[in-house]
Amino acid sequence: MTRALEQVLADWRERASALRLAVRARDAELIDKICDDFATAAEEYLRWLSEDEARLRSGWSLSRLRGQFTAWERQGHARFDEKRRRQYRMLIVPQRANTLAARERGRQAATKGET
Repeated sequence: MTRALEQVLADWRERASALRLAVRARDAELIDKICDDFATAAEEYLRWLSEDEARLRSGWSLSRLRGQFTAWERQGHARFDEKRRRQYRMLIVPQRANTLAARERGRQAATKGET
């Protein structure tokens, strides 16, 4: 059975702690560094968004987001937290375009063209 990525990272961090106790700090530091780098690279997979955060990220309505919940839950990308609130993995929630930033870049480009 495949272990969850969160569990793999936790297991390796536990091994690093055991190595520290065995006075093998250099090995423990290497494992910690690898785990940190991997967790950073996999942040969008590891990070869970609340329903409000998912709505802000996607620009979707609550009903549209909830309409995807069951399918995403089956895939392991959505869940209920301990208080039965919906959560979504960051990587599964589409990120809407930042229209304000795009407009500002266009304005800046147009201003540079005037000089």
